[in-house]
Amino acid sequence: MIRSFSIRARLTAWYVAVLAVATMTVATGSWWLFRRSAILAADSSLAARLESVGRFIHSMEHELGPDEILDEFREYGQLTAGDSLLEVIDNAGTVLCQPSVPGWSELKIRPGEIGQPRFADKAAAGRPFRVVGATLEINARQYAVTAAIPMGAIDAALARFRWLLVLAMPLVVLLTAVGGWWISGRALVPVDRMTRSVQAISLRNLDRRLEVPAADDELRRLAVTFNDMLTRLQAAVADMVRFTAEASHELKTPVSLVLATAEVTLSRERPAHEYRQALGEILEQSERMSALVNDLLALARVDAGVEPPVATLVDLGDLARDVSHDVQASMDRRSLTFDKTLMPGIVVRGSAESFRRVMLILLENAVKYTPEHGWVGLRVAAVPSATGGGGDTCVVEVTDNGAGIEPSERSRVFDRFYRGEAARQHTDGSGLGLSIARAVVERHGGTVVLDSGQDGRGTRITVTLPQAAG
Repeated sequence: MIRSFSIRARLTAWYVAVLAVATMTVATGSWWLFRRSAILAADSSLAARLESVGRFIHSMEHELGPDEILDEFREYGQLTAGDSLLEVIDNAGTVLCQPSVPGWSELKIRPGEIGQPRFADKAAAGRPFRVVGATLEINARQYAVTAAIPMGAIDAALARFRWLLVLAMPLVVLLTAVGGWWISGRALVPVDRMTRSVQAISLRNLDRRLEVPAADDELRRLAVTFNDMLTRLQAAVADMVRFTAEASHELKTPVSLVLATAEVTLSRERPAHEYRQALGEILEQSERMSALVNDLLALARVDAGVEPPVATLVDLGDLARDVSHDVQASMDRRSLTFDKTLMPGIVVRGSAESFRRVMLILLENAVKYTPEHGWVGLRVAAVPSATGGGGDTCVVEVTDNGAGIEPSERSRVFDRFYRGEAARQHTDGSGLGLSIARAVVERHGGTVVLDSGQDGRGTRITVTLPQAAG
């Protein structure tokens, strides 16, 4: 139920509850200590009274007879009546001293063993007393001594203190609630300020950032975390906007060509061969659009994490042989030499469909940008892990002796829709192939590295993937 309240209300409630329990504990402990101190003081006074009686009896027995001792005790009892009430009975049953207090018989307790006085709380005529009973042995004679101290004043003070605590508790709780509400409100002011700042941020002003508090506390870490998230969100939205704009631009050209070709062709009657030529141009542009849409869908699936599940074992050597067979016709048309080094038993865990797409992208790029009578190489092997962990790393390497990629362009060739100087000389291509390849490989825990080919000519792209266990 308390979870439905605001954080400020919950903080105040917990603050009040904890402080109320602490205050009640302190108040109860204070009252108990007050009462305990009063009882200990009374017991100490009664113990001193017993010791005084013992000294008095010891001094009287050597000097006086029984009748004189009785007279002395009566006088002693009258002289000390203001301190406490006293009764002394010898072993013959003679009452040497007894106070004339109403209800005295109700206060008497059975004396303890010799040297072991017994203390108790008693009441007589509605008045509270602290009583001690003891047996004193002096010169082989035993005396039963009972002493009592009135506790009325102390009990009244305890009652006043208890009522003071009872009346003060609601006031303390009320002040605690007010103070807790004010303190929690002050503590949550930066959070409210952050909330308003976040509410004011939209897709139009993702460059705004939260104010970071100077103190190194939880609020500072929260603000820094929000700002980091906004930075990532701004970069993601910028990539999405750029991706959408570039995709629209790439699709605009073939769509415009298809429309223009169709409109011109239909503007008047034409011979059959002109219609076939126009349909051929429309088919070419449609195939270009289809390839672009397929690439966009592939990137969208990778970005959304809905690529085929990474759960099967794939032999890269067998897969490379199948892909080589698919591109062999393109190699033959350009009279390219195709050099293959395919080590058997190179097994990785992942999607065969995704790995096949990566190999096709790399080999088709090599074929496209290698001049006729050139050379393309494909190598699949296992090399020791660079981390020295004992496992092997699978390597797929595609090399060519084509025009290559300028060093200044290598850092951008994996960007979506980017096409280098050599790529722009070809009309086909969308600039998405290497982006798709890197996204797929990284999703499978691998890396893609691009550098120069043999003797600094052409291009070499190296894909590394973790080898499947076992």
